[in-house]
Amino acid sequence: MSKVLIQFDGSNFYNKVKKLSNNKIHLTNYNYKALASFIAGRKKVDITYYVGEIRKYPGNKKSQILYSSQQSLFSNLRKQGVEIKLGYLLMSEGKFHEKGVDVQIAVDIVRGAIKNEYDEFYLVSSDTDLLPAIEITKEEKKKVVYVGFENFISHALINNCSSYKILSLKDIKKFKSK
Repeated sequence: MSKVLIQFDGSNFYNKVKKLSNNKIHLTNYNYKALASFIAGRKKVDITYYVGEIRKYPGNKKSQILYSSQQSLFSNLRKQGVEIKLGYLLMSEGKFHEKGVDVQIAVDIVRGAIKNEYDEFYLVSSDTDLLPAIEITKEEKKKVVYVGFENFISHALINNCSSYKILSLKDIKKFKSK
């Protein structure tokens, strides 16, 4: 049986689901494992979730709320057996900017392909910065599946991956907490 890896670009996933659902689906208690099985069409999948780690800044109430919410998310992911890999969030001019996540995803995609850590790779992200890593992965004869979202489709990823799966709002809703 082939080995399947699904990688979630956490920030990208969060923003797409937020837009698609008009902010009505909360992801801290979401069933990522069931969604991953749905995406791959099988129960046995390895899942990695990449996201910038939120830090609490003294006197910044927003950072404290975001930190607490992210810790709930991490607890939920760990309960489901999802591996978490962290970048960081840099605060600049009162806004948070994610750093180090895309590079980590790209390195893991390529390393996994070269070291035969998977046969099929599903990328839950619409980030075209990952195209060079995808090309190398395909050169290693691995199947690369782009997982996008209706109304937010990356045609560059569709055209450069082995295949694709587009998630609808109905698909996303199936795995939200009750």
